[in-house]
Amino acid sequence: IATISALPVSERAPFRYAALIPFGVLAVVLLRNLVGLVTLGTFMPVLLGLAFLELPMSAAIIMLLSMLFGGLAFRAMLSKFNLLVVPRVAACVVIVTIFMMAVSLLSYKIGAVDGLRVTVFPMIVLAWTIERMSLIWDEEGAISAIYQVVGSLVAAVAAFGMMKIEAARYWVEYFPEVLLILLAIILLLGRYTGYRLTELFRFRSAADINS
Repeated sequence: IATISALPVSERAPFRYAALIPFGVLAVVLLRNLVGLVTLGTFMPVLLGLAFLELPMSAAIIMLLSMLFGGLAFRAMLSKFNLLVVPRVAACVVIVTIFMMAVSLLSYKIGAVDGLRVTVFPMIVLAWTIERMSLIWDEEGAISAIYQVVGSLVAAVAAFGMMKIEAARYWVEYFPEVLLILLAIILLLGRYTGYRLTELFRFRSAADINS
């Protein structure tokens, strides 16, 4: 199998990032299938983890949370117009774009360089996340929505940690067949139907009562 190093220099960086995505995906699968973590979307945390590679962790989390909850406030205002799904999501994209511009301008004014790189966050993913978070907020309550946001952040940090491992970067760049090993692990995890870690804690009180 040809390696990424065989590509032209100008084309290597995008493929390096693309080749790291399976490591982030593995982290999300582990957290969802074995731990039972609930997230906003299945692989949205992986894309956020990719954005974390470009920013300091603390700055990335602050910017992400500010855009999510700011967008959620605007999304609540949009609910008064009774829009259809596609225009509503399109409006969220516009809102996210405005937030990104505002964060960049504010960061430039106060001299915070990290804020100028807010565009590393995928706008469409953020718009869908805001839309999904608002629906959960309306249907299941604020606690459930916040719980899933926290779960998504934990999964994003875990995906970032997997993709940040230098050994993983080396192996996937020079031995891309290692991705087949990741595929085999994911397929094995996909057949796991036992209890998740969070379920063991949840049912522990029932077990104590029966005993």
